[in-house]
Amino acid sequence: MVIKDRAFTLALLLAAALLSLSLPSAAGSLEPYHAEGLDFELEDLGGRPRRLPDYRGKVLVVNFWASWCGPCITEIPSLRELQEQMAGKPFEILAINYMEGKFKVHKFTGMVEMPFTVLLDPDGATFKAWGAQVLPTSFLLDTDGRVRYWVQGPIEWTSPEVIKAVEGLLPEGAVAPPLRTARRTE
Repeated sequence: MVIKDRAFTLALLLAAALLSLSLPSAAGSLEPYHAEGLDFELEDLGGRPRRLPDYRGKVLVVNFWASWCGPCITEIPSLRELQEQMAGKPFEILAINYMEGKFKVHKFTGMVEMPFTVLLDPDGATFKAWGAQVLPTSFLLDTDGRVRYWVQGPIEWTSPEVIKAVEGLLPEGAVAPPLRTARRTE
């Protein structure tokens, strides 16, 4: 069984690499987006129901993805880096899987490090209700749960423009200025 898992992992990574070669080299960009009444009630991998209001008070990235989507896979490391950069701040990433079974998603997330909340959209109804048409599609929400930006396709989540947009949605005081240390010359 270990050999099959390794073979599957290698095949998955190779497929993602090949798909990424056929994509344009420029990453997508956040675009302003205004929508009213967007919500969801989805289960996480542990079977617990999660709703959008559960995340009030946090800036959210809602990322629709699938394990068979090469561009989705190639943007996962960038999402991980964004989460690390926002550690300690009221920020969270919700990775909503599009129309795959719980077992498949659980197995995939066990092989590919996804340290964020993974939710299941088994029939694609949430994907459709949010107006998404391609994978990945991501939305950036403010602390009141309002969608402020979106991007269709992969994006570099740690680019200065994205970091500025995320930090601009954080409550005042949530972004601590970098510490400056004075050097004494004697």
